[in-house]
Amino acid sequence: MKSLARPRMGWLLLAISLPGWAPAMSWADPPAAQSSPMAKDADGAIEGDSSATLERGLGFERRHNWAAAIQVYRDAKVRWPSRPDFQQRLRLSEMHARLARRYQDQSFRNILLRLGREKVFDLFDELIERIEGNYVDPVPLEPLIRRGFDNLEVALRDPKFLFLTLNAPEAAPERVAWLRDQLRSRRERLPALDRDSARDQVRAACDLARVALNIAPAAVVLEFVFGSCDVLDDYTAYLTPDKLDDMFAMIDGNFVGLGVELKLDDQGMKLVGVIRGGPASDAGLRAGDRIVAVGGQSVRGLGLDEAAGRLQGAEGTTVEIGVLRADASTRNFRLVRRHVEVESVAQARIVEPLMGVGYVQLTGFQKTSTEELDRAIARLRRQGMRYLVLDLRGNPGGLLNVAVDIADRFIDQGIIVSTRGRAPGQTQVYRARPDKPYTMPLAILIDRDSASASEILAGALQELGRAVVIGDRSYGKGSVQSIFELRSAPAGLKLTTAKFYSPRNRPYSEQGVTPDYPVALAAKPASYGQPEGEPQEFGDPKYDRVLDIALQQARRSLTSNR
Repeated sequence: MKSLARPRMGWLLLAISLPGWAPAMSWADPPAAQSSPMAKDADGAIEGDSSATLERGLGFERRHNWAAAIQVYRDAKVRWPSRPDFQQRLRLSEMHARLARRYQDQSFRNILLRLGREKVFDLFDELIERIEGNYVDPVPLEPLIRRGFDNLEVALRDPKFLFLTLNAPEAAPERVAWLRDQLRSRRERLPALDRDSARDQVRAACDLARVALNIAPAAVVLEFVFGSCDVLDDYTAYLTPDKLDDMFAMIDGNFVGLGVELKLDDQGMKLVGVIRGGPASDAGLRAGDRIVAVGGQSVRGLGLDEAAGRLQGAEGTTVEIGVLRADASTRNFRLVRRHVEVESVAQARIVEPLMGVGYVQLTGFQKTSTEELDRAIARLRRQGMRYLVLDLRGNPGGLLNVAVDIADRFIDQGIIVSTRGRAPGQTQVYRARPDKPYTMPLAILIDRDSASASEILAGALQELGRAVVIGDRSYGKGSVQSIFELRSAPAGLKLTTAKFYSPRNRPYSEQGVTPDYPVALAAKPASYGQPEGEPQEFGDPKYDRVLDIALQQARRSLTSNR
């Protein structure tokens, strides 16, 4: 793990799909497979029959394909909202997926699991202190402790899973069953809790696990630590040492690696993004390729964290990967891991020379984003730009102060965003300064994946009359997360500490930004003349319907101002 030299807290705004607060549920193993028509793969549409869809999800659960099961249940929950079993299976699958990710994380296994009893209880105490003092809303402790018991129940269900094979390799099934019964009983009789009595409940769980299976305290307490974060909201998370490093690398816009963004699918790790100037990009890899082997070993069937972990390593070391190309050909690559700078301005060019329309695609809000945008706009101005299209589609957000700084470059008065929280410093009003360097007409492009800082920028410029917004309604993430490095362990806490509001005092949560010119698309703008099977890239008006509509708006604006 590389050393950290960072402030103790920083603003971070992200859109991460994690399960939030859910009601208590009964635990049940996936029933045995029944004879019923199976639905399509997880990437396809759900079945028209709810029973067949449920069986499909249960089939993924039996194979421990939690990502596929989660996708099935999320889609089914929308399709059949009156069926509570889809919500229950979704919650259970999400807990299994989180547990699997934890135990695939080397820093969790090599650092956190090795904490002694006193140290791991210090960690639990510090976490509860942070939540009680800084979380955006007052929080009762009972749901936090209840989720810890639930996490342990899930961890004890599978005798082949790492929780037992690492922490209790000789566990007898009857002793596991006894422990599950004891923990379930305590969960059901949980009284109202203060901080001391919450600690007593965790201590009792540790004592039961030691008596039943001789499990070390760290393995038990950590399930309460992670559970306390998981139950709060979709964005709060406990960060292992490696995840904390990754978070700061993302904020800084640099890291050591291959320069790829990955998504797991049935064939391996699909490249959804290749960072320009990184080892993968220089070797000719591109979005749509799939990494199917690392070091000569197949990655099929592995979890994303475990598979991606095989790509990680120290700067200057090499890794051999097998790649399946879009044309079904395979090729081996030997790549050297090195420092990669992540640029948040992915594209900047003139897309309509006759009218002087410039296009900038901004993919994140990191420390360097404002400077990158300034350079891009200066270059486009020298090329004759008179109208700017700023593309925030697929932009999940980033740093609050960066979103404010960028908005401030386009307006000279008014409220940009306001935040409200309980802790000191969390309630703020961010106003524009009198100087405004950029006066050109402006269109902003958004979609359902534009979140958080993207919504702050788009919403402020729209409500203040500075920009027209084109595309689909944005994600609707209206909360601020603060990053805390913890004293008791080399790990961190990403905690929701405030909610943010538009210049007109409108909450963004679950509402997002509604475009002035809605453009309904079934997905990202494929099927607009682009060859079948090619990965979609924004920024080409021939294939990008939203950008084409923005150009039409630009022509009208520039013509009317003559």
